Amino acid sequence: MQFTKLVLMILAVCGSINCQQVYTESEAQHKEKSDDELPEQETPTCSIMCTGESLPTSSLTIPLGPNGQNGERGEKGIKGDFGADGRPGFPGERGSSGSKGEKGETGSTSSIQKVIFSVARTSNFGPASNDVAVPFQHTFTNIGGHFNLGTGRFTCPVSGYYHININVHKRRDTGPGPFVVLKKNTADVVHIDECCESDPYDTASNTVIIHLNRGDELWLKLVAGRTFSATSGKQSTFNGFLLYED
Repeated sequence: MQFTKLVLMILAVCGSINCQQVYTESEAQHKEKSDDELPEQETPTCSIMCTGESLPTSSLTIPLGPNGQNGERGEKGIKGDFGADGRPGFPGERGSSGSKGEKGETGSTSSIQKVIFSVARTSNFGPASNDVAVPFQHTFTNIGGHFNLGTGRFTCPVSGYYHININVHKRRDTGPGPFVVLKKNTADVVHIDECCESDPYDTASNTVIIHLNRGDELWLKLVAGRTFSATSGKQSTFNGFLLYED
C-alpha cells in the first residue's frame, strides 16, 4: 500500500505525462509480497520512464507550500503621454446679488474761472524823477478783463494761486537800464535789475507763483532814474494766469 501511494504521488506531479513503471529484480520480489510481509527496514524502489502519453489526472491533491518572500522592487517605468482633455463641465448656478454699497460723498460743483492776461510796452518809459507804476500799451490777451492797460494793474477776481512772468528790455542808448519791482498791493514780491552798461542790448526776466486774494492788485514799479525800454517789437511784457482756485 505504501508503495502504491508513492507511485500515485509521482503521477500527480508529472501531470499529464505518461510514465511507465520499470521494476528492478528487487522490486519484482516485493510485488509478490504483501505489504505486511515486507521487512521493516526494506524500502521499495522504482524508476519512472516518461513516454509523453497522456494519463488520467490523478485525484490526489498535494498541499501548497508557504508563500515565498517578496522580490525586489523593479525600476520605475517611463512616464506615459498625457491623456486627452476632458469635456468642459456644466455651468454652475448663478450666485446671489451682493448688498448695495454706501452712497458716496457729494462732489464739488465749483468750476475754475479762466483768468489770463498778457500785455506789452511798444515804446520806452522813463527815466522818472520818482518811483512810478509802469503802464502798458498792447494787449495780447485779457480773459476776464481784469488788467487795466492805463494803470498797468491786474486786479485779482478770485482767490487762488497765480503764475506771473515779467520780461524787461534794455537799450544802452536810451539811458540807464531798468530796475523793476513786482508789487502786490504795497509789498515787494521780486526784483529785476538790468544795470550792465557794457551790453548795448539786453533782456532780463523773472517768474513767480504767488497766492492772491480776491481784490489784490499786481503792478510793476519802475525805480526813479531808470528807463523801461521797448520798441514796436514788444520786448518788455507782463503776463499772468490763474493756476487753481482756493
